[in-house]
Amino acid sequence: MRHTSKKWLEIAAIALSASLVMSGCGGNAANNSTNETKATNQGQGGASAAEAPIEIIWANNFNTPEEDGNYVQTELEKKFNVKIKNIKLERGTWKEQFSVLLASGDIPDIFPVDANETDMVQWADQGIIATIDKAEIESLMPKYAAALDSVDSGAWGVGLYNEKNWGIPKIWPGGLDGFIPGYNEAWLKNIGYSEPPKTLEELEDVLTKFVNEDPDKNGKKDTYGLIGRGKLPEQLFTSVFSAFAVSPYQFKKDASGNVVYGGITEETRSTLALLSKWYKAGLIDPEFITSDNNEINIKFADQKVGMVDNGKWGNFYKESGFVAKPGLEKGQIFVPGKPFTAPDGVAYSFAYGARQAPVLFGVQLEKDEKKRHKIMEILEYVSTDSEGFLLTGFGQLGVSYDMEGDLAIPKADEEVSAPKMGAGNFYNPLSSTDTSMEKHTVKQELLDLRDKITPGVTPLLDVLGPAVLTSKPKYWGNLKTLQDTFVIKAVTGEANTGKDFDNFKDSWLKAGGQEVTDEVNKVLADRK
Repeated sequence: MRHTSKKWLEIAAIALSASLVMSGCGGNAANNSTNETKATNQGQGGASAAEAPIEIIWANNFNTPEEDGNYVQTELEKKFNVKIKNIKLERGTWKEQFSVLLASGDIPDIFPVDANETDMVQWADQGIIATIDKAEIESLMPKYAAALDSVDSGAWGVGLYNEKNWGIPKIWPGGLDGFIPGYNEAWLKNIGYSEPPKTLEELEDVLTKFVNEDPDKNGKKDTYGLIGRGKLPEQLFTSVFSAFAVSPYQFKKDASGNVVYGGITEETRSTLALLSKWYKAGLIDPEFITSDNNEINIKFADQKVGMVDNGKWGNFYKESGFVAKPGLEKGQIFVPGKPFTAPDGVAYSFAYGARQAPVLFGVQLEKDEKKRHKIMEILEYVSTDSEGFLLTGFGQLGVSYDMEGDLAIPKADEEVSAPKMGAGNFYNPLSSTDTSMEKHTVKQELLDLRDKITPGVTPLLDVLGPAVLTSKPKYWGNLKTLQDTFVIKAVTGEANTGKDFDNFKDSWLKAGGQEVTDEVNKVLADRK
């Protein structure tokens, strides 16, 4: 489909001369001859075998198949009486490649899965992507819409821009899995605890004894209670902040229902004061400032620290590369605790959230109802039907994968690997939304572990989630540096949580924070 306008001439004038890794699409090039065979069976939706197949230009940068005319592609073409043109983009450089394609005026029907909300707004302004009515999605993709709503109905808001809906909403349910505090099991027993601490008061006692009562029984005072991921401050001491019902890097609603930035709230002030007290008492490893997950692994496995609080439930699985497996290799067992109950009576756990930018359609689909409906029919099948999910994710049963109960087990044979079969979800950009499909991808022992660890835990989420804020590019880099610096200084005692915190708050608001907060409030109001 060629869409040319003054905007495209402007884009073409500055287009990068990057190469486009694609197949079957070069301007209006013809399909590979291996894909010219017409469908011989009846597709869904009552399509007649005599009808010419609908051509779908399918772009993605995730799990790209090695060859066109692969097994998954062919099966979808037969089932739905379509002809698919693959546009295969490299994961790391897809944006440059895709910009060249768009600048040429060739707009695919389905856009790459890694397109974000900023891309969405830019392409909406440029007239590149299609608006899609929410009611139409709910009508043609009822199972998908229900699966989405069951996880996070607010995800519909991410695609809203200029009072229109753009694309099919998409979520990653794993984003609702919050961080869980974990402890060295033997250390807990050695200091007289039969289970992890349940309150902040108990936690302080545990950390104090981890430092002072020789929990590793080596006869030396060489241990710390807690370490944090200082190289990523958003994940720093999340269990303690969550106990005050705040994440300092998220927007939240205050007691009056107003949206405020967590980092400048009284809850954050209180949390930093407690952390500073612990740091001064020697309970926190001072090397937290320069630590990343690798350093945390080493510290826990070598019995230098007894608590880590930036792991999710899956990190307590014995094969997890973060803390659990490195610890077990040296005899340390990483045991999960529970988030501490906040003043409002809720046990919060910091989480990034499930919402993602929607899967976008080319603008031409606004006027091509037949193709638009066909694509939605396919997406419903591959995302919510076990047959379609297994086909696009694993390929051919008995050839590229086998089943153990409901669990799909890929075969090790490279000749039938996912890239060769066209499997791996290149053709299923909505693969994570329907949680009922987890039975095909997650071992039962992992599901059991999650059911054991996560009950009663409420994810602590940013009230906005993904959104395009025009004020953010102007201010956010400086605001984050300002905050990162203050948080570290407040924990280590270089800055106090009295006047210094007041000065930080005032500086943050004056440096653009107030403008960003005002825009967040406006975007939330527009979504209602």
